[in-house]
Amino acid sequence: MHIIKNILTLTIHLNTDYCKFNIYHKLESAMVNKKKRFFIKTITKLGLLSLIPIELFAIEEKSCEVTSSDIEGPFYNPNSPNIIDLTPPEINSNFLFITGTIYANDCITPIPNAIVDVWHANQGEYDTKTNTYLNSSYEDDFYRGKIYTNQNGNYAYKTILPGKYLNGTYYRPSHIHYKASYLTNEITTQLYFEGDTSIPIDAWASNLSAENRIINLNSDKKNNLHGVFDIILNINPIDILRIDENNKIINSIFPNPVNNTTKLYLQNQEEKIIIQIYNVNGKIINTKEYLQINSINFNSILPANINKGVYVLTVKNNNGKTDSKRFCI
Repeated sequence: MHIIKNILTLTIHLNTDYCKFNIYHKLESAMVNKKKRFFIKTITKLGLLSLIPIELFAIEEKSCEVTSSDIEGPFYNPNSPNIIDLTPPEINSNFLFITGTIYANDCITPIPNAIVDVWHANQGEYDTKTNTYLNSSYEDDFYRGKIYTNQNGNYAYKTILPGKYLNGTYYRPSHIHYKASYLTNEITTQLYFEGDTSIPIDAWASNLSAENRIINLNSDKKNNLHGVFDIILNINPIDILRIDENNKIINSIFPNPVNNTTKLYLQNQEEKIIIQIYNVNGKIINTKEYLQINSINFNSILPANINKGVYVLTVKNNNGKTDSKRFCI
């Protein structure tokens, strides 16, 4: 439990004809890449990942895209409080914990002091027919907050799973609004959740651009839900204002959610480090030691037959410094 608590206290100079061709080529390539990622995600769910040629993943590893945008909606308040607990005091169980990292456009460099502004509807009423919370609504005083990323680009907040509300003739899927910003760069988007039956009929959640914003949630033994949502802003790493990084060990886990190409990127390490993996209940499920290494194939860290879910990775060096980041499988 202390792991979760720590996280909470816890990135044309061309002629006209060629320009037209180049734009068409980029659009075509973008569609191919998105279809490919959808294919990889689908075969992963079907357990067929090991049958896919390694060349396909070699191409996927190079893909680093800025997080896609989504509609803002009419309930944004620019003056949300700077808090990490978005719930009213009467809520005392079945929480949702979301953590993540804001990265620059290389998908590796974390952004400290970025702003993560979130807001969402309340839970609404439980519907026994659909086993879903419906008729939710937005509140002025709760379920909204503004979080600043720490020196490692991490953010975290505690809330509940939002209910669904009517949008014309159908219920919109459960979602959380985001407005993430750093310096003059800002993105407005929405976060959705796997298994939501309203996603296929929602124009925004079913859009191909939302694919990487639909995350898996994992339940702990107290029925709390946990999810990880990293955001990529269109900021060059050289434009990030540096702060004290003496306690920083982890640069990034990319891609996250984890696949066969994922790597753990570390600050320059000239000493032994100990890596441990915890489940959401705070139990250590694997420990590894490495010497003088800056990047590690993530599969080599994982225990055999690890289940799908949300986990916490901690790295500790000889000087006793520790850094942590969540990842999901």
